[in-house]
This record gives sequence, C-alpha cells and structure tokens, in this order.
Amino acid sequence: MEQTVLFRVFEERDIDFVYRCKNDEKLNSQIVGQWRPFTYADACKWVQGCMVDHQEYKFWAVCTNDDEKRIVGWVSLSNINYKDQSAHFHGIVIADPMYRDGFAWIESYLFILDYVFNKLAFESLTGSCLIEHKHSTLISQALYFTVYEIEKESICRHGKMYDLEKHVLKKNDYITHYNNSEYDIMSIVMRMSKLRRLSNC
Repeated sequence: MEQTVLFRVFEERDIDFVYRCKNDEKLNSQIVGQWRPFTYADACKWVQGCMVDHQEYKFWAVCTNDDEKRIVGWVSLSNINYKDQSAHFHGIVIADPMYRDGFAWIESYLFILDYVFNKLAFESLTGSCLIEHKHSTLISQALYFTVYEIEKESICRHGKMYDLEKHVLKKNDYITHYNNSEYDIMSIVMRMSKLRRLSNC
C-alpha cells in the first residue's frame, strides 16, 4: 500500500497553513498543551523555529505524497534525551479534511516510531493524551503502548477538568511487534476497529 503522506522539513510556504491551523479552536480543542490564537507574526516565528535543527525537539511537516508536497499537518518529538535514550511524542496535527480518514494519522505515528527506534536507536518513547480523546487512546493501544500513569483532572479546558493518560513504548516491544509484522497499516486499522468495538466508541 502506497503511503498517503510524506514527511519533510518545514518551509516558508507553510506559514499560511500553520496560521490557519493555530487559530482553529476546534482543531486545537483536545491538545494536551496550552492553546492561544496566533498572530501572523507568531506563525512566521513558529515555522522558522521548526526549520532549525534542535537537539531537544524536532518538528516535521506532514505533506502530500506527490510532486507538490503540500503541507497537510505536522508531527513532532520533544524531550529528546540522548543520554537516557528516550523521547516524547509531542504531538500530531492532521488539519486538511482530505487527509483525515485515519491513514495519515497512522503513517505519522509509524514515522515517529521508526525515527525513534531505528534512526536514533532509543530505548523508549513516551506519549500523553486526554482520556476523552478516544482516537488517541485507541491508536496508542493499537501500537502497543503501555499506560503507566493516569493524572486525574490535571488538564483544564473551558472550565472543565480532564484526566491525562501517559503511556510508553519500549524498544524491545517495538522490535518484537515489528518482526511479527504487526506494524503493517492494515493490521493496525483492524486492531483499532476491534478496540473501538470493545470500547463502544
């Protein structure tokens, strides 16, 4: 199956897209971090910051798999720690409605897993999400992350408190499942479908 999206460094042409995304309150409603509207200058600064090669964090533009390579979202790592051989899945945004069927989302996760465990050869990847964000909790289960902590009512959104799920994937587990061909996209889709039925969501 051909990939629906590719991953590249950010470019100046991405600023307009980022500006629209950063000011879309619905799109940002279930992020773990803080949200605030961006000015156009903020968007310029943000994109330019993503274009720089940082040691502790890294952003990639998720783009169309064609000659145009038009941005449709982004994915990122934070807390990149070479000493401890660990990193944190900072976030993923797939904003273009044409690419929100789930495949670009899964491909972005697989890209991060490959980068962390194969390119960096790290030992662990952590992540977090609001428990109410069912798509994130389901995909973390489908990719064999293990929940190691639930922070009760630790995130406030619009005056309501939400629980935060923290999960981790270890290199040995990743390798085992990878060697068993369990990171094939259709296998992941089938596991997510089964998990969705079991959780009635």
